[in-house]
Amino acid sequence: MPDPITPCEYSRERHRNIARWRNLWTILLFLFGSAVVLFLTVAVLAFWKQAVLAGSLSTLSTIVGGVAIKWVVDRRREAVEEEQSAYDDVVKRCSESDAAAADAFRRKQALFRRIL
Repeated sequence: MPDPITPCEYSRERHRNIARWRNLWTILLFLFGSAVVLFLTVAVLAFWKQAVLAGSLSTLSTIVGGVAIKWVVDRRREAVEEEQSAYDDVVKRCSESDAAAADAFRRKQALFRRIL
């Protein structure tokens, strides 16, 4: 029979998993934002050269991309809140050394965090 998992171990693992998901949402948000900027640039150039069909399609894809970005931003915001909750749970259930390890993990996972 496997050893039972302690509440502290569960909290640490939950925090690690949620922090990783937060990074994945951040990466996806960055990629979507880059795609929208690219499509907007193509749309402006297409309208500038009077290519109405190409410009219309680019504009439509930009609008659809904007809706997708809003959805990703909402999911990332939820991931930020979940990660903070998981971190608070680690601080509450674990020793100071485990909380310090969670802090170190947060710093290590700080992909784009200074920007967003």
